[in-house]
Amino acid sequence: MWIFLLVEANAQTISGNLSLLANQSIKLEGFNGLKTYPISEAKCDSLGHFALPYTNTDYGMGYLKSVDNKPLFVILSGEDVTLVGEALSYTESIRVTNGQENLWFEKYAKEHPKREQALSAWLYLEKMYTLDTMFSKQQTPFKAIQSEKQRIKNEDAAFLAKLPKDSYVSWFLPTRKLVSSVSMIAQYRPDEIPATFAAFRAMDYTDPRLYKSGLFKDAIESHFWLIENSSRPLDSVFIEMKVSIDAMMVHLVKDDKKFNEVTDYLFNVLEQHSLFQASEYLALKVLNETSCTIDNNLARQLESYRAMKKGILLKI
Repeated sequence: MWIFLLVEANAQTISGNLSLLANQSIKLEGFNGLKTYPISEAKCDSLGHFALPYTNTDYGMGYLKSVDNKPLFVILSGEDVTLVGEALSYTESIRVTNGQENLWFEKYAKEHPKREQALSAWLYLEKMYTLDTMFSKQQTPFKAIQSEKQRIKNEDAAFLAKLPKDSYVSWFLPTRKLVSSVSMIAQYRPDEIPATFAAFRAMDYTDPRLYKSGLFKDAIESHFWLIENSSRPLDSVFIEMKVSIDAMMVHLVKDDKKFNEVTDYLFNVLEQHSLFQASEYLALKVLNETSCTIDNNLARQLESYRAMKKGILLKI
């Protein structure tokens, strides 16, 4: 009885009305590193009303899921959240009506992609007005393009800067922006690659905000995808990967659980992409690490990899 009352006292609620989900089940799930877990489940009433509790232990990102399996992401920051709409798969119909962090999240999620599209268009025109002799002498439109590009960037930065520093959304939105930007940066904004490398290397994989964000896996993949696709010679790619692996380990060696989780996943990513020089470096670095404990299964995998590499070298 007392346990029940304690849980209820610490619970917050995601509630609302989804008119097309009348009498259907709806679930709230959260993230723990590379995995998801169930938080709560309810059945919408005959009008589509629902209420799903969550607690402080779920602090981070979550997502709603119904029969169509189309997730709707929500911030579980300790506030009660209310939303209205038709169905989770009809995202354009859904509005947050209560919950300040989720209102900020919703606003940025709608506006940021439009800014990215506009920037891509201006970058295309900027390149045309720089390289094509038909346009390269037209300084007035060229300056206008540069001015509008900067205005868009400033507007995006200003939105993020105004968010309260102690809010989850103020950490999550810039982190998601970093993780989701790598394709655009590799293709259209290569001048931003060094700064993006630095941002990824500054990321702390022991940070509980990252662990609960749903970005844990994407951050690892995006980081090394950008290095691989940064138009560098292969030798330079491997040097950059070694620098990134070293940067990740600075924090990871302080947390056995996350150390093993990240190492195991990153090793498999590198192997799948045939980045064997980087995976070998990671394996040796982890096996030689004395300040934390390696899981037996991971240790065996890395030891067999090291033995296999030695065997190949002996044959050569």
